[in-house]
Amino acid sequence: MLSAFGLSETAERIYLALVDGPSGSLPELAERLAADPADLDQAVVDLQHAGLVRLTDGRVGAAPPELAIDALLTQRTRQLQEARVSLREWLRQRAAGPADQGVRMVVGAAAITQTFDQFLRGAQEEVLGFDRPPYATDYYDNPTELELLERGIRFRVVYDRRVLERPHAVEQIGRFVAAGEQARVATDVPGKLAVADRRVALLSFPGRDDSAEPWALMVQGATWVDVLVALFAEVWDRATPLRLAPAGGVLDDADRWTVPTATDRRILSLLMTGLPDKAVASQLGMSLRTVQRRLRQLMDVTGSATRMQLGWYAARNDWL
Repeated sequence: MLSAFGLSETAERIYLALVDGPSGSLPELAERLAADPADLDQAVVDLQHAGLVRLTDGRVGAAPPELAIDALLTQRTRQLQEARVSLREWLRQRAAGPADQGVRMVVGAAAITQTFDQFLRGAQEEVLGFDRPPYATDYYDNPTELELLERGIRFRVVYDRRVLERPHAVEQIGRFVAAGEQARVATDVPGKLAVADRRVALLSFPGRDDSAEPWALMVQGATWVDVLVALFAEVWDRATPLRLAPAGGVLDDADRWTVPTATDRRILSLLMTGLPDKAVASQLGMSLRTVQRRLRQLMDVTGSATRMQLGWYAARNDWL
C-alpha cells in the first residue's frame, strides 16, 4: 500500500501497527514488530518525512490516516502533474529539431574515462554529480577532481548508500571531502551523472551483461541539462550530509565528554545514511564495541533516550 509512496515494507508495518494500536518508543516498536532496530530507525524517519507519524516525548504516534494519507496523495498528485507538464514540454522541444541534437554517445570504459576527464577539466565553476555502483574496478580514484578542488571549482556529489559498503569507501571519499567536496548520501541514486556549470552533462550506464561494453551520453543544451539539474536538486535536497573529516579511531580521555569530536561526526554521519553499526565500525577502522560505546556516551551527554532523538539533536545543533 505505502510502497506507492516510496516507503518500505517496514515503514508500512510500523504505520499500520500505530494506527491500530498505541504509540510507542523505538525499543517498544522494535520488540512489538520483531524488527531490526536500524531498519526501524530509518523507516520511522521516512514516515516522519511523509507526515505519517510524529514524535512526542520520545514516543512515536500515527498521524490520523484520514488526514495524513489524503495530504500525501495530494502532494504526490501535484508532483506527477508537474512532471507531466515538464515532460510534455521536453517532448515538444525535442520534436522541433533533430532527434540526436545535443547528444553524443561514448562506448567503452577507456573512452568514457577519457571523456570524463576532459569533461571535468572543462568546468569553470561547479560540478554536480551522482555516484553509484557498479564500478569497473575495486578502487576508485579521481585525481582530476582533487586538482580542480584546489583551483576553487565547487563539487557537490550524492553517493548511493551502497557505495559506503565497499572496502575503504570512507577513506577514499574522505579525501575528496577533506579537499572541499560537499558530499551527501541517498538510497537508490538513479544513475551515474556529472553536470558541469549547468551547461553540459555526462550520463554513464553499465553494459547490459558482462560481455557488453559500458556506455555514456554526453548531452548539451537547456532542454536536456535543465531536466538533469532539476533531478539532481531533488535528490540532493532529500539526501543525508556526509561528514568525513579526518579522525582517529581512539578517543582521548579529554575528548570523551566533549562533543562533538571529529570522530563523533563521522560515526553519526554514517549512521544517518542507514549503515548498520558493524559497517560503520569497519569503514572507520574501529571496533564495534568502540562505536556502540561512543554512541551510548553521546546519548548520555545529550540526554537522548533513543538513537532517533540523538540524530535529531545532532541535526538541530548543526553537528551534521
